[in-house]
Amino acid sequence: MLLNWNYEKLKQITNGTNNINIKNFKVTGFSIDSRSINKGDLFCALKGKNHDGHDFLFQAYKKGASCFLLSDANKNIPNLPYIKVDNVLHALEKIAENVRKKNKARFIAITGSVGKTGTKEMLKLALGNIGKTFANEGNFNNHIGVPLSLSRVPDNTNFCILELGMNKFGEIKKLSNLVSPEIGIITAIENSHLEGLKTLKNIAKAKSEILDSIQKDGCFIYNADTNFSENLREKAENANIKTIISYGKSKKANIQLLNKTKVDNKSIIEARYFEEIITWKMPNLGDHWYINSLCILAIGKYFRINLNTLLTALEKFQLPKGRGNFLEIEKGLKKFYLIDESYNSNPASLSAALRQFRQMEISGNKIVILGDMKELGENSKNFHLNMKKCVEESYVDVVFTIGKFMKSLHQVLSSNIEKYHFEDISKLEKDIMKRVKSDDCILVKGSHSLQLYSLVKNIAGDKYDI
Repeated sequence: MLLNWNYEKLKQITNGTNNINIKNFKVTGFSIDSRSINKGDLFCALKGKNHDGHDFLFQAYKKGASCFLLSDANKNIPNLPYIKVDNVLHALEKIAENVRKKNKARFIAITGSVGKTGTKEMLKLALGNIGKTFANEGNFNNHIGVPLSLSRVPDNTNFCILELGMNKFGEIKKLSNLVSPEIGIITAIENSHLEGLKTLKNIAKAKSEILDSIQKDGCFIYNADTNFSENLREKAENANIKTIISYGKSKKANIQLLNKTKVDNKSIIEARYFEEIITWKMPNLGDHWYINSLCILAIGKYFRINLNTLLTALEKFQLPKGRGNFLEIEKGLKKFYLIDESYNSNPASLSAALRQFRQMEISGNKIVILGDMKELGENSKNFHLNMKKCVEESYVDVVFTIGKFMKSLHQVLSSNIEKYHFEDISKLEKDIMKRVKSDDCILVKGSHSLQLYSLVKNIAGDKYDI
């Protein structure tokens, strides 16, 4: 059940004006996309660089919107109630602030260069066994997605998990102030978002803005293996955050990954949980996923959740789409495999994916499709060139590259590797489908903007819903 919104209350919170006076009128949800309206939603007509929500009012109306939040009442508007405000996004933020102020859930905010979504999904699974748990959908982690997600938090929620993204200074500060988390998490400081931040040190500084918003009697959890981890701990101590927990492979970590052993289709994970040695089972995944699982144990420690309850949940974890899903594909007489890492890519996550690929036992050829890694700034070309050693040491048989920067990598790869470069996804798809044979395995990895997920969808077919 959502907070009991009514028309008059929303008008008051947003400091807006209305076109119709209606008593006992209820809003049951919030949406910014006219294509995914639920009946009873308030449609927020945001203005962006490419689209103006005011142009989609009739589509929202047909989908079942109950009223509109808009800034331009001169547009052609369906015969529905609306609230007019100066700025729709600012009004949505006010609604989010109101929800946060009244909601009694325990709020958790997650940021980091890599591992945000995976950690969020693991945590959602684990806490979902204990109480009503809400998490922001997909990549709703920016200046629009976070206030929208907050506005949707049901009033009977026990745990609220919100992923926070950024590409410049000040964004994490604003979003974390809005969330006011009891627990703040930094999963990693790696080379990403360099277009806006230029250096790894600046990324660490921007991510650490979350520390200023964590409740003083709350908890900060961080990856002890990541860049600037000691700086993060020092900042957290200076911020007087009551509880600080670290996790990772480092001996300095409070929760340390010690070992993993593959047994059939599972891995047995061994870790030092503070002073105790524990083991549990998980699906066969890469080490970075097992490290993410340590973060869940850290949260459980702070919340005093039964350890076995968390370990049982981790055994059932399934990867989010586009983040390493292993697919068996049949095309005619061919039966081959595909690993879908199409959601995003940066040097750290690509290295991790290639390390995992190297460890896999495949009877056929190992094929990789590598797309550009975006938002790496003026050194983008060098970051791509620096992947040469990692690709060659993964012992892949065939390398397909796509994008301007991956072309640079293609040109320097060893002549011992069969390699092809494309600028067009459809041509790449046709070529790879001619070359792939039974028992081959294809790893697909690239930044989201390259839309390699469409290639995965075409190869995998309708059974794989992205």
